[in-house]
Amino acid sequence: MYANGERGTGADESRRRRATARSAATTARPSAEAESVPATMLALQRTAGNAAVSRLVEEGRRGGAPGARGGASGEVVQRAAEEEQTGGHGGIKDRAGGRIKEKPTNDVERGFYADMRAGRHPALEDVVPQSYTAPQVEAMDGQKGGGDDSTHIYIDNLTFGMKTPKVLDIKVGESTASKQELLTSMSHADAWKKKMKLKVADTVTGSADRGYRAVGGTGLKGKSRRAIGQESEQVVRGFSEDHSVYDTLVEQLTHVRTAAGKSGLAFIAASVLIAVDEQPAAESPAATAKLNLIDFAHTFGPEQLGKDQVEKYRARFDAGLARLIEDVKAAGAAKKQAAEKAGASGAEKG
Repeated sequence: MYANGERGTGADESRRRRATARSAATTARPSAEAESVPATMLALQRTAGNAAVSRLVEEGRRGGAPGARGGASGEVVQRAAEEEQTGGHGGIKDRAGGRIKEKPTNDVERGFYADMRAGRHPALEDVVPQSYTAPQVEAMDGQKGGGDDSTHIYIDNLTFGMKTPKVLDIKVGESTASKQELLTSMSHADAWKKKMKLKVADTVTGSADRGYRAVGGTGLKGKSRRAIGQESEQVVRGFSEDHSVYDTLVEQLTHVRTAAGKSGLAFIAASVLIAVDEQPAAESPAATAKLNLIDFAHTFGPEQLGKDQVEKYRARFDAGLARLIEDVKAAGAAKKQAAEKAGASGAEKG
């Protein structure tokens, strides 16, 4: 009996030692989440700065999905470059001899263009590209294409007919994602991860402060989306050497701003696509300058997300357009001043 009791006491003591050792090991060894967060924060500090890190951490504390924060933050850093590279414009094809662009997209954007064809957004009629149904496009070129109206949209090509087109794609708004909007199509954890990823992209490219960012265009191939975004003002200033091109664009951008305001819709991650023919057959380049409001995969009205969400993102979109108009106007003024100075200098030499 004594021997058995001694063995029992020894076993109890052994269990206590093992438990103590496990506890110490757990305390000394950070969890996977704890390990990922410092690495993530360090990467964010290098790219976005301390202020951006603070904002992201605070958002995570308020609305991050339980158990997803560490993985989501790491994924933000690793996938931000990928998001900048793709930009949501993959798979676009020419149809009808280049007159029409075929683009795979989501239900929201397909529904938006169907509403446009039905005349439900009259304020936007002359700022949004004309769209067509799959059967209409098939009748034009005799091709089946990569999908149909349940998978694709078919819109006018802004540069069709231009001899030497130059284009610039500018994403408008300080935020390119709304968690509430994302929750309409994905889980809370996935919505939070995507929101965080895009929030980093908005920060490192300057959208969060500037209200817009350049995302691509003629002459920008080879540059990362991050670099293009950070250099947005320079990209705008380098779009044309003709100051009258900027005058035309200011007019058209102002019209887009008015139309968007009248539409009653909120636009998240929508873009302004600008084009000019640098070598037109008869007209001046300024006469060929034109633009469209595009990318409606995250567009909604109060019936989808409520008045507060709509007003919040409408205000952000409007502020971004206002800043873009200001920068385009400044670029035009600088080009005009440079042209006048060069003219005066030439006259003096003559």
